Amino acid sequence: MIQSSTAHRLTLRQRVGVGALLLILAALGVLALARDSLHRMQRAHDRAAHAHAVHLAGETVLRAAGEVMLSEGTTPTRDALLQAADLIGPHLDELVEHDAEMARQQLAWPTLRRRIDALLAVRLINATDETSLINYGALIAGMESFLPAAVAAARRADAAADAALERAAWLLFGGLLGLTALAAGAGLWMVRTLDRQLGGDPREAHRLSLRIADGKLDTPVPVDAVHRQSIMAALEHMRLRLLERRAIEERVQYLARHDTLSGALNRASLNEVLALGIQHARGSGEPLAVLYIDLDRFKHVNDTLGHALGDEVIRSTAERIRTLVRRGDHFARLGGDEFAIVAHGLGRHTEVEGLAQRIVERLAQPLVVGGQTLHIGASVGVAMFDERVADREDLLHKADLAMYRAKGEGRGRVSIYDEQLDGQLRERLELVRDLQAAIGTEQLFLHYQPIYGRDARQLAGYEALLRWHHPQRGLVSPAVFVPLAESSGLIEQLGQWVLHQACREAAAWSQPLAVSVNLSVAQLERTDLVDAVAYALDASGLPARRLNLEITESMLMTHREATMRSLDGLSALGVGIVMDDFGTGYSSLAYLWRFRFDKLKIDRSFVTDLSPGSRAHTVVRSIVSLAHALGVTVTAEGIETRAQLELLCAEGCDELQGFLLGRPGPMAQPAPAEPLPPVPTRKLALVKSAA
Repeated sequence: MIQSSTAHRLTLRQRVGVGALLLILAALGVLALARDSLHRMQRAHDRAAHAHAVHLAGETVLRAAGEVMLSEGTTPTRDALLQAADLIGPHLDELVEHDAEMARQQLAWPTLRRRIDALLAVRLINATDETSLINYGALIAGMESFLPAAVAAARRADAAADAALERAAWLLFGGLLGLTALAAGAGLWMVRTLDRQLGGDPREAHRLSLRIADGKLDTPVPVDAVHRQSIMAALEHMRLRLLERRAIEERVQYLARHDTLSGALNRASLNEVLALGIQHARGSGEPLAVLYIDLDRFKHVNDTLGHALGDEVIRSTAERIRTLVRRGDHFARLGGDEFAIVAHGLGRHTEVEGLAQRIVERLAQPLVVGGQTLHIGASVGVAMFDERVADREDLLHKADLAMYRAKGEGRGRVSIYDEQLDGQLRERLELVRDLQAAIGTEQLFLHYQPIYGRDARQLAGYEALLRWHHPQRGLVSPAVFVPLAESSGLIEQLGQWVLHQACREAAAWSQPLAVSVNLSVAQLERTDLVDAVAYALDASGLPARRLNLEITESMLMTHREATMRSLDGLSALGVGIVMDDFGTGYSSLAYLWRFRFDKLKIDRSFVTDLSPGSRAHTVVRSIVSLAHALGVTVTAEGIETRAQLELLCAEGCDELQGFLLGRPGPMAQPAPAEPLPPVPTRKLALVKSAA
């Protein structure tokens, strides 16, 4: 019996072998579980990548939809919106199998896609168009519920990947301990076997797995080329995947905090930086300043040369400013052509002003974009933090006020905020409130300046001019309240009142004379302008042929196609269309060619400089000849001397206007200084031959 038990006892070598075999089987089991965890982490990582892609594409859809609205549906913005929308569907298909919430979102996606198609189906997208706004609002509402679901899906996938990584790390750690014990108990052969399985030192693999689990991914894992399927290779693969995920997360954070066009901080990030800077300045007393930068001639470039070249101007300008920003300061784009710098540690006004002046000088240098040399320039407003600053909005607002003063002083300047600006702002707000209250009251009334025929004796009509008699301030100059109305948004309401009042009063005149009314930019941009003019004519009973509407060339620079359609509609009503201030723009001739104007007014600057043989005389003669060749009536305004009148009559001007002939007055009563004797005029035959 003893012999039998002895015979069945395992030798030490056998026991070591059995133990080693069991440890190997256990290690293989651990490795299989770890491999499974790595695959789980890979699948979760893929889902996270798809979810991040859906989120980024959704953000792109929102941004592209806004650009479509702002650019009135240009082809590049439409293509960008369509491309972003096409990216969402494939990534959603990859998520629905493992994420029930994204499966529900996939069912909702066709509805959102139809809203995108509905927005793009509008031929002429306009920010004031009701159909465009409805489609855009529906798209925004849908995307605001869709994007949080994509973010939540990415977080769920990231959490699953983190759990799988942690499980794999613990399994690897346990497997390494077991294999290390096997190496210690089984001898050199077991150690060699373990090395072949690990592809290196077990302690090194353990250390690296802990570093990877702690997020320290900078050091590559050494992998033996012979053992490409080893644990070390798996650790290196895991490290690279985690680096990719970290890069995606950093990109998402960058896009959330930066302006994609210029690379500068966006407005939200600037608000955070400025709030922290003010908090630090209150506690430490460190100086803090805000520089508000506005480009002087960017709108003209954007309107005439296109948005693509305008975007390149923004990028190049941001790069120029960035070279002047000191280390520790923050540079942001607020939107459009406005930038801001938060400067720390500049205690003296001269230091801040010096930085601002360097920016003005740098941006005043010619900028070559798209093969064209542009002169943009900028105005800079500066506000220093002190105990009177309430919060970040107050400091930024004061810098904005200083910038507007710099623009008002001639542009290309630096202005530092002072308390006087607050007083000017209060006075401005009071005037705005008083002007709004004056609309529809007797404070507002019309004066009429007479317009005479070519002989300066036959009355042809009047130009309606708005006047405001303030109860405390008396007569307020139009040069004061008209720009105020334009900046405060009251100009459209004022323009409508002037149109209706002028039509009503002109209809009651004893003679069927024409009345000229100036249109504002806000009125010209209205899609219902033709209906509004037709209503004013119907309500007053004034025949359309007696109403002339004056527009300036600058109004034609924006929304050209929509403006031309409105002018065509007005012309179809029978209303006369007059181009005011002719000759001051670079493309006046182009507009004369594209649209049939009934009249043009020679700008008063030419009349002021008019003398026999002068350059102004040559320009006036050319304008009259060109207009008559096109069948357009010519009016000269700003006539103040007899010599000017005689020259204009000799050149064949059809209509004449100015203080010499009559000053503006109430109830269309012209008041010439004295009766004018006959003025020699150019014969009609000469006019026709010149034409």
